[in-house]
Amino acid sequence: MVDTEVSDARKDMDQLGFETKAFEALERDFQEVLTELVGDKSLERFRVEYEKLHRALKKSHESEKRLIKKCRELNSEIVANAAKVQTALKLSEEDQTTISALKKEIEKA
Repeated sequence: MVDTEVSDARKDMDQLGFETKAFEALERDFQEVLTELVGDKSLERFRVEYEKLHRALKKSHESEKRLIKKCRELNSEIVANAAKVQTALKLSEEDQTTISALKKEIEKA
C-alpha cells in the first residue's frame, strides 16, 4: 500500500513544473524578443519590465527545481521510515505473542 502511494506521489511530482525543453524554448523566445526590443528606444520601458519578468521566471524555476528535489528527498525518507515502522510493528506483534505464550506457560507451572 505504501509503495503505490509513493509511486503516485512521485508521478505527481514529476508532472510539476516546466520540463527542461519547454523552459529552454522560453529562453530562446526571450532572447529573440529582447533582440527585437534592444534597438527600439520607444520600447525601452517595456524591455526593462520584460527583463524583470524573465529574471523572476528564472528565479521561480530554480526555486521550483530545488523544492521538487527536496520533496523527492523527503519522500524517500518517508518511505524508509515507513519500512522501519512496519518492521517495528511486526516485532511488537511477535513480542506480544511471545509474552502471551510465556504467561500461559507460567500459569500451567
